[in-house]
Amino acid sequence: MLRAYTGADARRHPALFEQMFRQRYAVYVQGRKWNGLNDLDGIERDVYDRDDTTYLILLEENGKVVGGARLLPTMKPHLFRDHFTHLAQAGGVPRGTDIAELTRFYIAPDYRAPRLQYWLTGVLACGLFEYCLENGIHQLVSVIDTFLLNQMLEAGWAVRPLGLPQSYGQGTALGIVVDVTDDGLAATRRVRGVATRVFATTRAPVAPLSMTEARQASRLALAGH
Repeated sequence: MLRAYTGADARRHPALFEQMFRQRYAVYVQGRKWNGLNDLDGIERDVYDRDDTTYLILLEENGKVVGGARLLPTMKPHLFRDHFTHLAQAGGVPRGTDIAELTRFYIAPDYRAPRLQYWLTGVLACGLFEYCLENGIHQLVSVIDTFLLNQMLEAGWAVRPLGLPQSYGQGTALGIVVDVTDDGLAATRRVRGVATRVFATTRAPVAPLSMTEARQASRLALAGH
């Protein structure tokens, strides 16, 4: 299941947040070799990990973190606006109360078997759309590596580049805006084989993610892929 937390929740759930920050270190500092990220004894955290930051955390049934994503309000300081405006030549970085910045979208290294990772990425993407649709977020802005653009388009996302791609040392970056729609959610569910609701709310409780069931679902969803 996917649960939403704010940065303020870290004081009540320190072990959960430590899992997430250590996974981010493994993914971005050790795996992607991104220069300039904080290395706080195996933890990756920056100035945008604030009390008003929203974290979407995908959890296994035993409480282990499977993956996550970070959302920041665009009416306040955020990564794209502060450091990557050169990637938004076409009118600047969109901002509004219904627009959020998406960063740190990842699946933990322990779940990187190719078929399982493909399916879990779809699960996390569906949960992201579910959360946004239920919380008045109609667009997402993000700086992505260009290789991710085809994956987003393949999943049925309505993605619009905000400028030309540019090299940043460890890859090529692109600034984008994504329309968050019911059609986009339906397409992602269909393409990635996600049959059930992902985001857990008090209105519609969702069972924790069973990795046995997840592996079975990923095999079925990708049988003809």
